[in-house]
Amino acid sequence: MISAASPNVVEAPEWRARRYCSVFAVAGIRVGVVGQTPGSVDLGPQLHPFLAKLGDDDIELSVEWKPTLDPCGARPLFDSGCVWSVCDVRGQFVFDFTTSRFGDRPYKRLVTDRDFRRAVVYLNGQYLTPEYCALEYPLDELLFTHYLSLGRGVELHGCGVVDADGGSYLFVGHSGAGKSTTARLWTRHLPVQVLSDDRIIVRKQDGRFFMHGTPWHGEAAFALPGSAPLRRIFLLEHGAENRIQRISKNLAVGELLARSFTPFYASRLVEPVLTLLETMVESVPCYRFQFVPDPSAVEKILGFRD
Repeated sequence: MISAASPNVVEAPEWRARRYCSVFAVAGIRVGVVGQTPGSVDLGPQLHPFLAKLGDDDIELSVEWKPTLDPCGARPLFDSGCVWSVCDVRGQFVFDFTTSRFGDRPYKRLVTDRDFRRAVVYLNGQYLTPEYCALEYPLDELLFTHYLSLGRGVELHGCGVVDADGGSYLFVGHSGAGKSTTARLWTRHLPVQVLSDDRIIVRKQDGRFFMHGTPWHGEAAFALPGSAPLRRIFLLEHGAENRIQRISKNLAVGELLARSFTPFYASRLVEPVLTLLETMVESVPCYRFQFVPDPSAVEKILGFRD
């Protein structure tokens, strides 16, 4: 791995030598977190519902403390405009987390290998206390969106609903489209589970697509570790009436990509997502759903037949 103080120096921490370990899983993707102190591997309240038993990990994540962290120095591939930016240093990805409170020195750094299977989080002891949660959002989600991008799945801006009979409904929409509103409407009128009201991961397993709940919820705060087979996708939009319209496969791919968490800054991370979406719309129909925010929207979906 790239060292925290100087991203051009390679070091290889011994994965199995750490004393403390936590494991969590989202969408069947297991992350093993190791560190030298209990606080280093604390997952925080958002990830606790996703705790998993020890086993084979898909992603190995080490947590290291450093006296300080210097700026990466490389030109960013992408700057979020918020707290993180990412650079490519000798084929590895360096995510620096900064805030105006601390100036240009990162308070945290995530370094991953090219396939996002092994990673190290470096914490800046100059600014952070031992109680700090290394996986604090958005680091946890960034790790997953990049891991998924290599053909392993896709994270969508979506609300996933599962009814008492196992029927599943995925409502995908931009911010403000009504995902949290939809989650509240369904839970107020039916005994359903909402896997998430803002972030849903879709993966292909045994030839079928499944939607999975995530820890990263919206304003309604629904976040469950469950999953369900994906049968239909509804592109959520506000409207003057409840209206469902089937859209073409080509259009569906573009609409879903625009509502996905895809690392658009690197073509090699976009093409596998496109391929996955193209395969998905071949077997899962996609509809545009214009709705009004009252119980009639739920009734419209329940009464809909292809």
